[in-house]
Amino acid sequence: MSINLSLPELDVREKRLGAIISYNGSAQDIYEKSLKRAIKPKERSFSQCAACSSSCAFGIISNIIGAVIINHAPVGCASDFAQAQNGLRRGAALRSIEVGKFKAISTNLEEKDTIYGGKGKLREAVLLAKERFNPTVIFVTASCASGIIGEDLESSTEELTQETGINVVPVYCEGFKSKVWTTGFDASGHAILRKLVKKSTQKSNYVNIINFQGDHVFDRLLEKLDLKPRYLFPFSNIEEIEKISDAVATANICETLGSYVAAALESEFDVPEVRAPIPTGIAWTDEWLREIGRLVNKEEKAEEVIKEEHERIKPKLDDLKEKLKGKKIYIMAGDSIVQSYASIANSLGLEIVGSLAFHHDQIYDNHYEEINTVGNMLKHVGNVENYCVANKQPYEFTNILNKINPDFVLVRHPDIVGVVNKLGFPGFHLADPNMIIGYDGVIALGEKIYESLRTKKYVETLSKHFQSPYTDWWLNQEWSTFEEGRREVE
Repeated sequence: MSINLSLPELDVREKRLGAIISYNGSAQDIYEKSLKRAIKPKERSFSQCAACSSSCAFGIISNIIGAVIINHAPVGCASDFAQAQNGLRRGAALRSIEVGKFKAISTNLEEKDTIYGGKGKLREAVLLAKERFNPTVIFVTASCASGIIGEDLESSTEELTQETGINVVPVYCEGFKSKVWTTGFDASGHAILRKLVKKSTQKSNYVNIINFQGDHVFDRLLEKLDLKPRYLFPFSNIEEIEKISDAVATANICETLGSYVAAALESEFDVPEVRAPIPTGIAWTDEWLREIGRLVNKEEKAEEVIKEEHERIKPKLDDLKEKLKGKKIYIMAGDSIVQSYASIANSLGLEIVGSLAFHHDQIYDNHYEEINTVGNMLKHVGNVENYCVANKQPYEFTNILNKINPDFVLVRHPDIVGVVNKLGFPGFHLADPNMIIGYDGVIALGEKIYESLRTKKYVETLSKHFQSPYTDWWLNQEWSTFEEGRREVE
């Protein structure tokens, strides 16, 4: 696709990538239809919950060192502050770094501001940020309220940049524009790339790693090829971000998180995207290392590393396979992380009885088949029946799990684990998404799964004391009953 960093905004995922939030079928079916972008988005006649792209954008940029975030929104949107602050503290602990205080301000838009405009409050917030924090950069995140009333953030932030001498950067992440909350990741990346990153004429030995706040797991993998990881964007400082175009490549822990940034760095700054699966699971990590080796002309060294790593983990891997033999796993996570989990589950010899992705992108910003995560799953793992897409609707996955009855449920997001456990299924939430990376990630996740399986008696007892909010009528329905186009419920 054509990426244009001169434009203030980029298209939302529904328009750009054909993203959907509802589907029921198989991995093979969704892959084949997605190649033609043939799946039409469907609505629900009933939706139990949702998330916001503004929250996703806020979560990324609020972890950048030296920046202040101004949430140009009603004060209710400042609920994002608590979650972002917890992420900052947890991530800093994982990386053993000191990141300082959380810095964010709400403009507190009120009813009168929706009539007369909030430009004055925005200016007041920017001046307060300069006085209180003296930041290098001030990000201004848009909201539903500021978007609906047509606030001209582009001209306002340019004026404030001139007035304060601080780079004031708008982030267009209004929640109402997209039902796919990961559009917020793209919005934050677009803002950073167009306003902060500079073109470099020289290359370093860094590989850009687009990730969340996880541990430094890429260090060991890359140092064997005389390369260094540069973790983006949480805990990056502005000076680091400005020079990321000197990297030899860009890789992700999750195509959903990093697809747009990697594509833009390739098309606009000549930094190639790693055209290989995310390094999760044995086979995928092999391919990833081979592609890195090709990019830096160290193919033979990459093969040596692969052989050494296979031999190193073999005793533990064989032991885990024996312990997990015959176990059935169900996977629930964001698009692409679902397939990463499946890759690891396959490496551990687990039977994948189904999966649920929180959304699905029919294409990626770079149309490389090598990074198509569903395609890679089909290639290395095989078809997954009971492949569903739903944007975190507990009433739906309650019926799915009761029908499929897995031995274990692997989950990416924390609150879902509580629901899963109350239904009587052992489940594990991956607090550090980087934990699953590489060969050690296979072992680490396998050990966590085995440990969680031993809670079976506890969760079964918990389920007996859980009073379900759902009636027998609902529990006898198909999970997708309220999907657009299905029959009217009785």
